Amino acid sequence: MEIVTYPHPTLRQQCEEITNIDDEIVQMADAMTEALFREEGLGLAAPQVGKPLRLIIVNVEEEFHVLLNPEIVEKGDRTELKEEGCLSIPGPHEEVSRALNVVVRGIDLKGNEVKLEREGTPARVLQHEIDHLEGTLFIDHLSETARSMALKEYRKEKAKH
Repeated sequence: MEIVTYPHPTLRQQCEEITNIDDEIVQMADAMTEALFREEGLGLAAPQVGKPLRLIIVNVEEEFHVLLNPEIVEKGDRTELKEEGCLSIPGPHEEVSRALNVVVRGIDLKGNEVKLEREGTPARVLQHEIDHLEGTLFIDHLSETARSMALKEYRKEKAKH
């Protein structure tokens, strides 16, 4: 399974809720997991592999989660400015402000409800991946100048390959 890169149209799509956990969804999650490990990323969302579905995979700080229909149900008041990158925009890393703490609710591949209360890097990765399900990229959180410079760096990097 290949990771799609900017400006692929699914990266800007509002993703559909998953209503049936069938073999196709399980196989997609497995293929996405392989792609995430291959690319050594911290997270991956279905639109990043060209599928407009509400599915994310997070692999950060000894934790691994496959979440269907994840949603942020609570964000802490404190924010943190920290560098982020994205497998769909390889190259640039920019500082993005995100909530330091989040509570996320979703469903695992067995249909069980999962509730995660996380802070720091795991909270940041969850917010980044859930953004993908709304068609939002990390560059959308940047100033116009920073976004323009990040995309310039990305295009330059892409031209090398």
